[in-house]
Amino acid sequence: MICNPSVSVVMPVYNASPFLKKAIKSILNQTLATFEFIIINDASTDNSEKIISSFNDERIVYYKHNNNKGVVAAMNKGVDLARTPYIAVMHADDIALQGRLEKQLKLLEQHLLTAVVAGKSIFIDEEDKEIGSVWKVDDITNTSKEIRKEMIWQNCISHPTVMMRTSIAKQYQYKSSPKLDGFAVEDYPLWLHVLADGYLIEKLPEPVLLYRQHASSATGAHLRKRNPFLVNYYSKQFYLEERKRLNKFSSFDRKVQLTMYLDYIKATLKDIKKRLTT
Repeated sequence: MICNPSVSVVMPVYNASPFLKKAIKSILNQTLATFEFIIINDASTDNSEKIISSFNDERIVYYKHNNNKGVVAAMNKGVDLARTPYIAVMHADDIALQGRLEKQLKLLEQHLLTAVVAGKSIFIDEEDKEIGSVWKVDDITNTSKEIRKEMIWQNCISHPTVMMRTSIAKQYQYKSSPKLDGFAVEDYPLWLHVLADGYLIEKLPEPVLLYRQHASSATGAHLRKRNPFLVNYYSKQFYLEERKRLNKFSSFDRKVQLTMYLDYIKATLKDIKKRLTT
């Protein structure tokens, strides 16, 4: 374990062996060297543990769940173990670009009102071939004002590109609607809480990550099974219930509530259209 690390990188792992080695190397080879790399093995059944143990680096902090608990529990365990002021999120099938940690740390240290900083992504396939950016909303939301405005409608930042203040992560933690099985949308309620309480989310205007899309990726599998408008509806519903429970319902939340109703209408119309065309 490295002394006095400046950033905690948290990476949940579940059966990620095909791409895991490249993901780990991309973090260990960052220009910023003073970090701890918290790897949470969520009871993988493949050889992920063997790959992780093949790295002999004092910056790696390894923790293994005895049974599979899902990405929300894995991320929260990583947050709980973090002992630095900042947490960077990493996914086990992606590749962090050089300088990512250094650039995001610099922004957070210079902008004290910013709680979260994301970055752009370059999409790649199983063979590391670039397939371009296919998430339009990420491309068109760049400033903190644009992010705040768009978040009322939908998530517009890529989770594995994020670095945030550890105090924020520990305060809100990761949560997801049981109706979504905590799968692939664990970050959206967190960002809504952050914005509702007046914190800023910013985004670097450059790529910080190679975001891998493949058949078994969590995001791809999730979106293939779910109506995206229904995903937004349940995420917002879950978030708003929490806000009401905490007696923190605000004008921001009223806007989220309005878009939630619109999401339900769109989800219903999409479902009707699907039934009529099948």
